[in-house]
Amino acid sequence: MEPALVIKAVIGLVAFAAWAFGKLKGEAAAAPIAATPPPMPRRTRRVRKAPEPAAPEPAPGAATPAPHLDETSLVVTRPARAHPRSQFRGASALRQAIVAREVLGPPLSLRPPRV
Repeated sequence: MEPALVIKAVIGLVAFAAWAFGKLKGEAAAAPIAATPPPMPRRTRRVRKAPEPAAPEPAPGAATPAPHLDETSLVVTRPARAHPRSQFRGASALRQAIVAREVLGPPLSLRPPRV
């Protein structure tokens, strides 16, 4: 007989003996399961806010402000996570500004009025 087959047979007999011993012992062996801690509660999904209802249509002839001049367009600061382009940071920033001034000319506020 091959040794591998003998080893498998011995392992099978030991497993069967352990199973039979557990069946004979009955439900008393299952008691340690109750000593485990309770399961952690599941995470629940966040509830999304419902979309706000649309604003009612203004009456015809009523004065409406220009759509490009609302409160959101008056914000001139950048968001905290926005970064300027890397070409305009560091030691090359002054060189870039000089090149831009040569190519584009002075800013509009510094140009003489057109006649």
